Amino acid sequence: MSIKRTLRERKFIKSYIENSGNATEAYMAISPKISEESAAVLGFRMLRKVNISSDELMDMMGMTDAYLQEKLDEGLNATKTISVIPIPPKQCEPSTGDLPKATSKNVEYVDVDDFAVRHKYLDTALKLKGTYPSEKKDIDLNVKGSLDVNSELDKKLAQLDVKDLKKLIKPNIKTNETKQ
Repeated sequence: MSIKRTLRERKFIKSYIENSGNATEAYMAISPKISEESAAVLGFRMLRKVNISSDELMDMMGMTDAYLQEKLDEGLNATKTISVIPIPPKQCEPSTGDLPKATSKNVEYVDVDDFAVRHKYLDTALKLKGTYPSEKKDIDLNVKGSLDVNSELDKKLAQLDVKDLKKLIKPNIKTNETKQ
């Protein structure tokens, strides 16, 4: 579903993208005779008027879901190049300190996995998918406030029978009724 926009609005959006999201410069590009102060106000108004979503902007900039998936895959397979100085094996007597010496003449470059970058990409992917595990759970039990439940309490509650759970809940309900 495409929103109908005027030619001026379409030019503003194109200029907005070309000017890295600067509404003032975008407005000055479509109306060059206007002052910078006026362009700042009118650019803000135009941006509000066109009401363009970030998803629509990203699509116009070529950042489609397929493109983002490709970049995510690249990030999850990130590597870095490091320099190493290989030491050839040499027969030596134990505990004599007779070890081969490394020199800068025999430097080699090797690609290794970049786990720090991979972690950042994975973190971002999980957040985007909404599957990032939360550290805190809030449970509303129709009481005033909420309870902070940790995993230890979850495990203990899971081990209880239904009868035991009812016993735990009934005294609390009675105490809440008597307080009201």
